Amino acid sequence: MINLLKIICLSIISISFFSYKVLAVSAEDSGECSTGANVFAGSNTACRFTPQLYKSSVFEMGLCTVNPMAGASLDRSTCTTVFTATDQTNGSEHDFALGDVNLVGTSTSPAIGTYQFPYIILSNDFSIKGQFTKADNTTFYINNDGGSGSCGTVDTTGPAEECTSTLNQFGQTNVCDGEYIGAVVSVGTLDGYLMQNSTLDKRDGASDTASNVCSNVDRLVGVMNLTTPVVITPSTIGFKFTFNVTGYGAQLFSSTAPSNTADGGGGSGPFSGFFTVTEAPQQ
Repeated sequence: MINLLKIICLSIISISFFSYKVLAVSAEDSGECSTGANVFAGSNTACRFTPQLYKSSVFEMGLCTVNPMAGASLDRSTCTTVFTATDQTNGSEHDFALGDVNLVGTSTSPAIGTYQFPYIILSNDFSIKGQFTKADNTTFYINNDGGSGSCGTVDTTGPAEECTSTLNQFGQTNVCDGEYIGAVVSVGTLDGYLMQNSTLDKRDGASDTASNVCSNVDRLVGVMNLTTPVVITPSTIGFKFTFNVTGYGAQLFSSTAPSNTADGGGGSGPFSGFFTVTEAPQQ
């Protein structure tokens, strides 16, 4: 399930900012599940599809002039916060499969300026309900038998069950790997960090390891380095963030490829999203 965790983080803040324009991107694409003879086509041992449910909790979003994760912890000193959840214990949970997000909290217009580094803080838990049907009407259903309601096996008898994927490690070692740096996306690069809410310090290395994964992780922070920074002007009258899980959001896994057997189970996958920044019409 390590690839699943890696993809989640890389895609979590796939955002871009343009006046009257929208662009969604995602990093490290596992490829779509195939409706043909083999659901895992080519060499892909993971494939993605649209889930029926995809829940996550957002705590905060902001824009920064300097990389807020250049040091050992999140530094907001050069940032303007554009969203803060009312409930800072549980965040603002939303089923992103429903489309537009109405987050519960305070939305603030960004200060006038040029911003190269957008960031987002989320829970490291993701809940999904997923099933994928091929052209021959074979349906793959993800079960919640991974322990304590977590995503586990996949079968073809169903029904699909709501399950949870928890992100607490990026690498495939027994030492905490809490950073994924420099994922290349079409509008820049993307970094992901596993963190603890109480400190917002990076979790990485042997001192932050317990049971072969990162310890005390309850937040996921994503930071993008935009090739073309977003510019907020006095004419900016609105902005909107839209999450997108269409064609993403859930994944199946196999030990071999090509294959028509999801013997590696299933779980949550990437989502993308975008900001739309609106400028007042020129008089």
